[in-house]
Amino acid sequence: MTIHYQIHLERSSHQYNITLSFVAKSVTQELKLATWIPGSYMVREFSKNIVNIKAKNNIHIITQINKNTWHIDGLNVGEKVEVEYNVYALDFGIRTAYLDNSRAYFNNTSLCIYLPDSALDKHIIEIIGISKPDIIATGLPEIDTNIYCAENYQHLIDCPFEIGDLTILEFMVKNIPHRIVLSGSVISNLDKNRLISDVSNICATQINMFGGVALFINYSFLLYMGGSVYTGLEHCNSTALMAPYYSLPSLAHVKRSDEYTKLLGLISHEYFHLWNVKRIKPTVFNPYNMDQENYTKLLWWFEGITSYYDDLVTYRAGIIDKKQYLQLITDNINNVYKFNGVNTQSLANSSLTSWIKYYRQDENSANAIVSYYIKGAIVGMCLDLLIRKRSNNLKSLDDVMLGLYNQWQDDGRGIAENEIPSIIAKYTGVSLDNEIIQMVETSELIDIESILADFGISVYTVKNQQFIEKGKVIDLLVDTNTNKKIDIGWKLNKEALGYKILNIYSDTIAMNAGFATGDILIAINGMRLHDIDKQLSLYTLGDTVEFTFFRNDSLQMCSLSLEYSICNTYYLQIQDNNKMELWL
Repeated sequence: MTIHYQIHLERSSHQYNITLSFVAKSVTQELKLATWIPGSYMVREFSKNIVNIKAKNNIHIITQINKNTWHIDGLNVGEKVEVEYNVYALDFGIRTAYLDNSRAYFNNTSLCIYLPDSALDKHIIEIIGISKPDIIATGLPEIDTNIYCAENYQHLIDCPFEIGDLTILEFMVKNIPHRIVLSGSVISNLDKNRLISDVSNICATQINMFGGVALFINYSFLLYMGGSVYTGLEHCNSTALMAPYYSLPSLAHVKRSDEYTKLLGLISHEYFHLWNVKRIKPTVFNPYNMDQENYTKLLWWFEGITSYYDDLVTYRAGIIDKKQYLQLITDNINNVYKFNGVNTQSLANSSLTSWIKYYRQDENSANAIVSYYIKGAIVGMCLDLLIRKRSNNLKSLDDVMLGLYNQWQDDGRGIAENEIPSIIAKYTGVSLDNEIIQMVETSELIDIESILADFGISVYTVKNQQFIEKGKVIDLLVDTNTNKKIDIGWKLNKEALGYKILNIYSDTIAMNAGFATGDILIAINGMRLHDIDKQLSLYTLGDTVEFTFFRNDSLQMCSLSLEYSICNTYYLQIQDNNKMELWL
């Protein structure tokens, strides 16, 4: 049987009008809509956006059973059934659906109600109402004009659609067609050749890492330029990306900008997922259960190891040099260890609770959770270096990834929850059981210093953001003199009345003084707050200042003594190039 969707774009109302057609297999049919999208581990309740649902011509009654399930009764076997429904779509992002006068974007998890007992059947999508200059871009194969075919439901939900006035850059990598599909605010002086060259090098580097031959037959980067965030979502033969328009390379600039480097890192990350999570995956994802959370403690491996390789690949591809790469590692270390959450939550627990914590962060998250992306990348680096050291540089984490990919091709079974240590031993001959338990199952401090020292890199720690000299230090990757400033321990947002406290960090003078998130700071020592950094710069270490603020509707005052940041700041320095070349 074939499941058929007609999708009409009602742009003015920001709604997709959908007709679902199928042939009844029994007298009762269950219908469902996914509650989450693979790759983004949070229940998003897509069914909340269904405006109405009915059988076409009201032939049958559709009854909703729970938040994402409907029943149709009284069917005749072999009867053609048509269900009509509308989906409101104005979620600006890449994980759900969006529709306005210039852009149509959707993931099929948001739009396509499915039949659980027909999940293995072919699914056809027909887009209605397309006119110039609109172009349709998706990873699904086109079988007729604006008609696309998925082999099954899992294939269907792995291929988002981008529709609009698109700029398409086509190129070949390892004899595989690739394309960058640009939408949104695309700069007029885009350096297309540089973008294609850099992305091609990233793709070729990764394909070579996994044996030199790719199993996919084409690949699309669906890149929307707009907003201020860098984000992506991996799919089986495509990725949906979003980045600021100014992150694109311009013909006006010879030097690669930091924003463009960040965009290439994002592209590298999502492309690496072709192997690490889209093929190699936890056994609990095989297949996905779209009704509820799919719990695993292994997101640190699938996102963290991917985060380790995304920057490493840009170095191997010749896009950044050693110093730039080490700076990215430095940033990762500081981004993890400046917040108390790293001392509170383990990587395994961060992975397991991503559904309710990492993807639903609040004002206390910095104090309570750790990122399985960033700390996972640090652990990936440490595992790689430990494997290299203990195998006399005959093996590396690359061998583990290639071995896992070959294993997936052989059996497709996925990785069990506690299997990582045995997998590393299998493909490298190195035992890291105790190290993995310490790095992943506990929140103990990782001995990064000794691990990097074996590869000629020193780690320097700056106490209270004041540099403590340890011998002769040259060519530090960060200017240590720029970080000496008063740090009260909060994150603020400028508002019309003053500054709103968004976060209070653990063990800081802000927390000890009793400030709370939501407080509105309006004055310091009786003077209205205009620029808090400049006004604080008038004072020095040990001075006492008084803040006036609103908590809810109550005007309050609080005095505190100014101190430097209590956070350590980490710096890396190359000490021995010969040792470092065993890694980079």
